[in-house]
Amino acid sequence: MIKILIDTMHIYGLLTSKDDSYIKLSQALDDEKITGVISVTTLAEMLIFLGKDGYKNKLNELLSLNLEIIDANQTIAIRAGEIHMIYKLPLGDSLIAATGMNENIKHVLTDDGHFDAIEKIIKPINIKTVLKMCG
Repeated sequence: MIKILIDTMHIYGLLTSKDDSYIKLSQALDDEKITGVISVTTLAEMLIFLGKDGYKNKLNELLSLNLEIIDANQTIAIRAGEIHMIYKLPLGDSLIAATGMNENIKHVLTDDGHFDAIEKIIKPINIKTVLKMCG
């Protein structure tokens, strides 16, 4: 099964959007056509994006999605620092990318241009490409 690192903006879309692409992505995750992986950084960012009045309702929904949530560790922290230092990615994106690298993931679902700087390490792809990979 294909493992895809999912950036925060697309997790937010899974939780809040009624767009057909997100419905299909959610179904692909449920049907285990792909394995969605997120960093604990994404979990923290989601709480911030949803806000103090909205996060409690969506937190259970987020945790019920068929996703692997990867804890940060020393290796991820060091890689994130290196990514930030060498490629100038924001620290949050560096932590997310380092999580994917640590899990040997080849693709990140993102529309964030910051990830273009590390496309030889972990390739940014859009939701349309992910859905094609699901078959």
